Amino acid sequence: MAKKQILILEDLGISQKDFQELISQKELDYDWVYKTNSKEAELIEGIITIKTKVDAQLISQFPNLKFVAVAFTGYDCVEMAACRQNNIAVFNVPTYSTDSVAELTLGLAISLLREIPQTQNVLHSGNWAHPAGLELKGKTVGIIGTGSIGLRVAELFSAFGCKLMAWSRSERQAFTDLGGSYTNSLEELAAKVDILSVHIPQTPDSINLIDAAILSKMKTSAYLINTARGPIVNQNALSEALNNNQLAGAAIDVFDQEPIAENAAILKAKNTILTPHIAYKTEEALLRRASITIDNISAFANGGIINRVN
Repeated sequence: MAKKQILILEDLGISQKDFQELISQKELDYDWVYKTNSKEAELIEGIITIKTKVDAQLISQFPNLKFVAVAFTGYDCVEMAACRQNNIAVFNVPTYSTDSVAELTLGLAISLLREIPQTQNVLHSGNWAHPAGLELKGKTVGIIGTGSIGLRVAELFSAFGCKLMAWSRSERQAFTDLGGSYTNSLEELAAKVDILSVHIPQTPDSINLIDAAILSKMKTSAYLINTARGPIVNQNALSEALNNNQLAGAAIDVFDQEPIAENAAILKAKNTILTPHIAYKTEEALLRRASITIDNISAFANGGIINRVN
């Protein structure tokens, strides 16, 4: 009898040796395949994806599909209604990159304040002198969303002597224990901080949350950092604000379209540091992501449920 299969739609970013070690630890009775054909469609019991769409059309190809394991925190690539209709379980990996994202956020903040990319360009152009930068210590940092990542970001900024403020749909004692305070509105937060850092998930309510109106509330000496999701910040409004000197600078790791469009206005905006969605992408985080994904599958195969979102 042919063995059941799990179809892997995307490379998980770890070595084949590490992947084999992870699945051997769980003793899962599957063949792990990267492509399939119509003759094997009935053997597919699970799908692993990261961002590749798992929609009704794809689901219809596999009559015995039982689960979709998303090796990512966000699972908007999965058509949840189709999964519910076909009694297909969906899992995600909620906290694998907390430290990676938080550390990049801190690095971007320091890079903005000390103008690290600009000073490198000074040297490469054969010059030496450059204007003085700014210390992180003493700055007021505003955090949008105090979930696991937002809280870790707060811990790191606190260690550097920053004052903490936040706006979040739910308030956490751990944040106030760090000396942080919550504001009543996003507008109030934007107006009071030196650095505004975004750490909320993308939902229908959070798209364009940081728009021209919010940006206009910020100090002209303030900085914006987004390592969450691109559509949360209105990129065109941000580009215009930067070019009009409405704020001092921005560091952006996520974009409306990924890979970023060649004609995106943000690419030509002043005083920006742009990175290609790397906040989550460390060797440690990718290994954790794969490990948790395999744990989710193992739990499901053995009648348990962890990290199930549908």
